[in-house]
Amino acid sequence: MINSRDESKYLDFLFVEGERLGWIFRDRHLYRHQFPESYPTLEPVPDGVFFDAATASVDKWHRMRRWVGIGFGVMVVLLCFGILSRGLTVNVGAIIVLGLAVMVGGALLSWFNSRSAEDGPTRERERQLRRYEAECAWWEQRRDQFDAAERERVSGYLEWGAALLPATARRVDIVGGSAWGWEALLTVMGASMLRTSGAVTLVDFSGEPACHELVWLARAASIDVTAIRLPEQLGETTLLSTIEGRGLVDSLVEAMHGDAPAGRRADRAQDDRILSTVCRALGEDVTIPRIAAAVGVLLDEPGDFPQLSEAERDHISDSLFADEFRRQTHPNLRRIESHLYPLRDLFAATDRRQVQHDLGKPGLTCLVHETATHNVRDEVLKELVLQGLALRLTSPEPFIGPLVIAGADDLSHRHIERLSDLCVRRGVRLVLMFRHLRDSAVRAVGGDVVAFMRLSNHEEAGRAADFIGRQHTFLLSQLTRTLGGSETHSQGNSVGFSDQTSGALWQRRVSVGRNWTHTRTVADSVNWNESASEQRAYEYVVEPRTLQDLPDYALIEVTQGTGRLSVRSVECNPDIISLPGVTTGALPDLPLPDPAQVPVHPFSAQGLPGQALPGDDDDEFEWAEENHPEDWR
Repeated sequence: MINSRDESKYLDFLFVEGERLGWIFRDRHLYRHQFPESYPTLEPVPDGVFFDAATASVDKWHRMRRWVGIGFGVMVVLLCFGILSRGLTVNVGAIIVLGLAVMVGGALLSWFNSRSAEDGPTRERERQLRRYEAECAWWEQRRDQFDAAERERVSGYLEWGAALLPATARRVDIVGGSAWGWEALLTVMGASMLRTSGAVTLVDFSGEPACHELVWLARAASIDVTAIRLPEQLGETTLLSTIEGRGLVDSLVEAMHGDAPAGRRADRAQDDRILSTVCRALGEDVTIPRIAAAVGVLLDEPGDFPQLSEAERDHISDSLFADEFRRQTHPNLRRIESHLYPLRDLFAATDRRQVQHDLGKPGLTCLVHETATHNVRDEVLKELVLQGLALRLTSPEPFIGPLVIAGADDLSHRHIERLSDLCVRRGVRLVLMFRHLRDSAVRAVGGDVVAFMRLSNHEEAGRAADFIGRQHTFLLSQLTRTLGGSETHSQGNSVGFSDQTSGALWQRRVSVGRNWTHTRTVADSVNWNESASEQRAYEYVVEPRTLQDLPDYALIEVTQGTGRLSVRSVECNPDIISLPGVTTGALPDLPLPDPAQVPVHPFSAQGLPGQALPGDDDDEFEWAEENHPEDWR
């Protein structure tokens, strides 16, 4: 949560106009363009290189034999020249050495040339690999600089925007969550409401005072704060202390019966009859302690009942009800006395002239119920407070600011609906917070905006998913992939020689023929087939498992009454204001980037600044060695 050392720095970010539940996250990197150039590909070795290698392999021995013949020819020619030249001395040994040198040298030269041609495909593959590695390094460098430029371009985009409540939403329901989540939500939502409306009335029935942080921040912001502990200080408020007879009777009857079924309407009517008669007997001074004392007199309880005068005790005991009526309504009297007994001490020491705290006034007013135990007295007290709020809304005095009730699980849904109708009529925004989605909360939930926090129970998560609703989607139901291919390689070489001699000795004709054939056939075929089928499904918009796994500070907001379902994820952690890219307003609408419209950077398509693109000649290797020496071995 917010550190006290950072209070002055971030306080203004919380107390900003615009009622909100928290913040919505939008990743700025969604608006980055992707690098438009495709990854380099490794080119195959040209067929001409294989052709030259095959030719050299076939013609190698023929060339070597030819050099042997040339060597013999040289020796014969030199010997004949020496014989015909009588004046010259013929060195036969030197002629033989010279002929052998021609034969061996020519054969070796032919051998090395053929071997060099045969190794041509290997050298070409190595050359292409070096070029491929250089192109990949160059491509990755351009991509990295392109991505860096895109990150710099979107670095100023906002990522956290306020989840503002619709102006037309009169009621907001919060369901689920933990104590930490409620504390964070009340801090964020309450601070914005205080700045927007100038006043907030918060009734905290959670038992784990979730409004402490909001109270602390409001006081730090110099906002008037009125904190009332329940039940000890209930009598110091105007909820029940200033209510006159008829209103107090209705409040007590509704608080005692709550969500009683229709079959108990007779009991409610009898209780109303008894309390109305007692209030008329008490005159203008009608308080809960005096009503409890009058009921005690009707039950002939021992005690002096100092709240009543002697004349009032005699009148109530002797002439208020007939003996037969008191006998028949004794269970009702006992029930009324049991409900009023724990309440009389709360108002016994409070004088109407000492009442100071009114609700619906400027500033923050908190009614905090700090009792963590659950008993019937607390249930009646909560219902009484709810009835007092309803009567306060019906009074002619204006009610300023929203009304927030945290921990409304024990309140009857009839009274919640009545309070909601009154808030709508008076233009007061009502916020109800339920810890669980069960019992009366299932029937009560249904505001203009409903936010679901974590619901660990699977049944409650299922009910929440049903409330959010379902939608028709098309899902992939079947995927079929077929891949096949064939590859054929064939290679053939044929060499033929023919010598022909015809005619007489003086008309000798010699013809020499040579046939050489090299065939190489490569056939490669690939066939593939991919088919997918989709099926229409009617599924949850939000799965129950998602609701069970929500973090403490996350909630799913559902907005109704706009003509279409609106579901969005909200974070209510107050520490978000310390992050970069946060705004107290809504996020601006930005279109997603169009892949066809790629921003032009100096290194995106024209190469790196000040460098030339590698060409198809050997200069590319010099470029790669110079710019990427780490890629060369």
